[in-house]
Amino acid sequence: MAQTLCPRLNLVSKLSTKSAEPVSNRAHACPTFTNLSRGKSLACYKVPSAVVVGQDAKTLQALKTAHMEPKIYPNAGKPDYVHSNATFEEAPLDEMDKQIQSLVAEIKELFNSMEDGEISPSAYDTAWVARVPAIDGSAEPQFPQMMDWILENQLPDGSWGEKRRFLACDRFLNTLACLVTLTFWGVGNDQVQRGVDFLRRNTKGMIKEAGGHHGFEMVFPALLNEAKLLGLDLPNGLSVIKQINEKRDSNLKKASVEELHRHPTAKLQCLEGIQDVVDWKDILKLQSKDGSFSGSPASTASVFMHTGDEKCLQFLTGLVAKFEDHVPCMYPVDIAERLRAVDSVERLGLERHFRTEIKQALDYVYQYWGERGIGFGRESLVPDIDVTATGFRLLRMFGYTVSSDVLENIKGEAEELCKLCDNENRAGVIEMLSLYRCSQVNFPGENVMREIGAFAKDYLVKSLQSNNFSQAKAIKENLRQEVEYALFARWNRNMPRLMFRNHIEVFNPDDLWVGKTLYGMPNASNDAYLELAKLDYNRIQAIHRSEIQHIKRWYKACNFPQLEFTRHREVAIYWTASTVMFEPQYTDCRLAYAKAGIMAVITDDLYDTYATLDQAKLFNEAFERWDPSQIDHLPEDMRIVFMGLYNTLTDISERAREVQGRDVLPYLRQKWLDLFFRYTKETDWMERHYSPSLDQYWENAVESIALGVTTLTPIFSTGDVLPDHILQKFDFRAEFLNLVSLTGRLINDVRTFQEERDRGELASCVQCYINDHPGCTEEEALNYLYGVNEDALTKLNYHFLMRAEIPKSFRTVLFNTARVMQLFYRNIDGFLNAAEEMKEFIKKTLYEPLL
Repeated sequence: MAQTLCPRLNLVSKLSTKSAEPVSNRAHACPTFTNLSRGKSLACYKVPSAVVVGQDAKTLQALKTAHMEPKIYPNAGKPDYVHSNATFEEAPLDEMDKQIQSLVAEIKELFNSMEDGEISPSAYDTAWVARVPAIDGSAEPQFPQMMDWILENQLPDGSWGEKRRFLACDRFLNTLACLVTLTFWGVGNDQVQRGVDFLRRNTKGMIKEAGGHHGFEMVFPALLNEAKLLGLDLPNGLSVIKQINEKRDSNLKKASVEELHRHPTAKLQCLEGIQDVVDWKDILKLQSKDGSFSGSPASTASVFMHTGDEKCLQFLTGLVAKFEDHVPCMYPVDIAERLRAVDSVERLGLERHFRTEIKQALDYVYQYWGERGIGFGRESLVPDIDVTATGFRLLRMFGYTVSSDVLENIKGEAEELCKLCDNENRAGVIEMLSLYRCSQVNFPGENVMREIGAFAKDYLVKSLQSNNFSQAKAIKENLRQEVEYALFARWNRNMPRLMFRNHIEVFNPDDLWVGKTLYGMPNASNDAYLELAKLDYNRIQAIHRSEIQHIKRWYKACNFPQLEFTRHREVAIYWTASTVMFEPQYTDCRLAYAKAGIMAVITDDLYDTYATLDQAKLFNEAFERWDPSQIDHLPEDMRIVFMGLYNTLTDISERAREVQGRDVLPYLRQKWLDLFFRYTKETDWMERHYSPSLDQYWENAVESIALGVTTLTPIFSTGDVLPDHILQKFDFRAEFLNLVSLTGRLINDVRTFQEERDRGELASCVQCYINDHPGCTEEEALNYLYGVNEDALTKLNYHFLMRAEIPKSFRTVLFNTARVMQLFYRNIDGFLNAAEEMKEFIKKTLYEPLL
């Protein structure tokens, strides 16, 4: 059977090759604005012309009344399945706008003040820096203010560490480090006793979490041995130390001691924990330019105490000068801070407020981007999985040229993480989630992206199945919900407004990250981000709800509610418009998009379930002539549809003329006429019970899915001028719109072909593929078509993210249209059926404010 299946890219390539022909050489090339008289006639589509208006009245009356047995859709003629009359008390909009402006200014100030990064204190690293003896030879600490901080920052339970979250391993590590330092200098006897008591009370918790986050097994055994040598009365029952030592030894064996000193690795952050194997003179070759070892104060302090290296001391002195009485777990964090701040505003739906700040931040990151990846700070010699994956995703999403080859460098480390069970590496969930998101902005031919996406997804699925997120909450409170939503739908199969809402709902300003210890980054995550996101989301909702009322008035004015043959989906279709272009400034675009989508559905139903073939041809003739006087002999319902189209397209074109400076109506008429010819051909096939070949089907189907008119009708209303040389880069003369239509038709057909086949419609990509490949099963056909869809979506990623010569607003309309189709037909025909999932999406996006 495999030999009968042509490579799945052939279908995509065939469309691409066809669309790539020079316009002058294509038989059905789309005419320009200067060549739009009557456009294409019926003969172009091999459909016989309709009877000429003015023929025998009896014949016309027969056409008017002679209907086949109606092929009515379920729910046809019924009101929209979304309860669109929901009302609630709106917050004062002027007050909301003032609050939004104030919060935007506050967050802009955070962006503009970013230098080397703001990061919370680390008791562990502060304790290590406090152990550095005075360089004058006195028996005092070089940085006595560190000792003061330790004495003043013991928590009420006797521990040290991040007070906003409790993670036993983190508290154990911080507390043990502080106890060793206090004992080393012989101060704070009361604090030491309280710290020991804490360790005794929480030994079981630490044992349960042993090895629970990055670097723990590398530094904890050495610290414990120092504590014992200092005579600290540690709790019994720490037999787990044997297990941790075994992990440490295993980790060290993966790279030889020679390799440790030859190439920068993550172990540079943990030198204080492996002092027994370090050649201190040799290790200095791997020192960063700023004098640190991988930005770690603890590791750098350890090297200084063994070598007296002046650059180490300069790094530590600089840290103390900045933070005064404490140090963080790593520094600088200029790269991580900028990326995480950009990530916050992008995923919370706030991008439009911070375009300048985002560009400045990503320009900064990009200048330090390297083929090996990137770390927390500009001087980092060792790339970090989470930071590199986040950086790659954001840089690519904002149009920077970054090669997926960079991911080869972190792939091995990521695969090692995958081998660890959740009990051994809870932080791995966060890193795998970043990798999974990163893998979704892939382009054609990037195999490493698919590989990373596959093993990251597998890891996340297993993490959910193990239900072992209790300790992960100490890092990110809603991590489980984040993973579930990430697996729900991929980036190019989901809608921004839904993704924003989900992230707002799980966003916790107090969430932390984990290195050797837990840490926060206040410039990247704070209350202002969340407050602004909620206000902004609700403010846009208010705009969208007012636009729904416009659509409902227009729908009624067109007499569309009288039509019994069609599916009334005015609110559901407006929802697609509100998610495709949600920003406030795109009201005209949204309204035109919604009207085009509604009219496409009505005309689809008209040709599919109401009109006879001859009536369809009459309708085409009248539309081609653009003459309302030609519709007198059509049934009342068809006259309603025609006049709705006539008046609406005229109105949209007149509004667009103000921006475009030219009449776009001839272009739009031609696009709609092309669609009606495609509908007519399908009506002809259905009446003859004809099943076309796959090639015949695709030639027609990429336009009959109606995504061309749905996107090209509003495209002139974005507010951006659209000259023809830009238009031809993404309408049917080019690959972009063909791919959008291809993916839309594929996902539509695989979800609807069975119901349509039951109604006598034999033309679908599934059935045509089976007919063209004798012996092919339905399952094999579906698998093939799913593959074609995936490859086409990957191509669309490239067109959306990298086609900078096409303005972003135009690319967004097309790309988000493809995304909304993937979402609507994710499991079932969510458009035709009153799908509970879709109703929930629509309510959350349009009617339920965030509190």
